Amino acid sequence: MMFTGIKSPPVSAHRMQVLTTRHVELLCELPLEDIMLCLSYNLLLVLLCAGHAFLTRKLPENFNESWYIFVSVSTTSFLWLVFLPTYFTAFYAYHQAALLAFCLLMNGTITLLCLYFPKIYAIYFVDEDNIQFGTSGTAVSHAGPSNTLQ
Repeated sequence: MMFTGIKSPPVSAHRMQVLTTRHVELLCELPLEDIMLCLSYNLLLVLLCAGHAFLTRKLPENFNESWYIFVSVSTTSFLWLVFLPTYFTAFYAYHQAALLAFCLLMNGTITLLCLYFPKIYAIYFVDEDNIQFGTSGTAVSHAGPSNTLQ
């Protein structure tokens, strides 16, 4: 986000967690306010998407994407609720980096599966002749227009 680092830029710092071992970490320290500003903006977007998807979940068949969006946003919010406490309580900086990478990979994978798997399934496994249009349940034949004038 472009607002990060306006008040105080990130600084590099050395951290030695256990004083009896010879393990020193070099890490980037961002002020907590800047991290919370970015996370709160992302949380606002996730909550807006979840609310919109929840409100539109019972639209007709032509707009049935909202259920998949709601599932994707719900899993994203659950992942972030689990991720944030573990990230801020991680002991080493490389644990924080691994947690962030794992959470982002899982979030991206779940989003791709929720949003694109139904489309891929429809392309490869749904027969075009069995597709029903409308809500009356009548099938539309693909034989071509009928000639009523003779």
